[in-house]
Amino acid sequence: MTKTGEYPQVRLACIHGERHREYVFVSATTVRYSLSDIPVSRPAIGVVEATVACGSCERRLRVRVFSPARRRRWQQAWCGLFLLGALIATPSTIRLIALDALDGTDPLPYVLPMLTEVLGLGAAVVGAMFLGTEDGVRFASFWGDGGHRLRRW
Repeated sequence: MTKTGEYPQVRLACIHGERHREYVFVSATTVRYSLSDIPVSRPAIGVVEATVACGSCERRLRVRVFSPARRRRWQQAWCGLFLLGALIATPSTIRLIALDALDGTDPLPYVLPMLTEVLGLGAAVVGAMFLGTEDGVRFASFWGDGGHRLRRW
């Protein structure tokens, strides 16, 4: 896990435009945005809520910045979700491989291992995704803000 600095590493991204292109087998979306820093120092404990001005459009947004201890707890929670998902998915994968080797025609024994496989892999993917992006900064609104996102780079 990365070391927590006095200021957040994520930056505020102001979305200027999106272009979606479809090719024969894949599609690609290009997003144009500008980045601005979040000049809110981390509190020693708890959470601080502050208003930040976007460097591009000057819109004012409310953000929450977590303390280093709370950020570390969130990282541990996402790591735990990843490990739990991996621990659930691994035996399910082994069971599905064993059932496939039996060449059975009855689909009923496949239901529980397939369900736990999907749930385990989903939890592992979500945990890994949020573990890699966790920096202890959130928009104050649950729905975020249309036109703005938080980006690490």
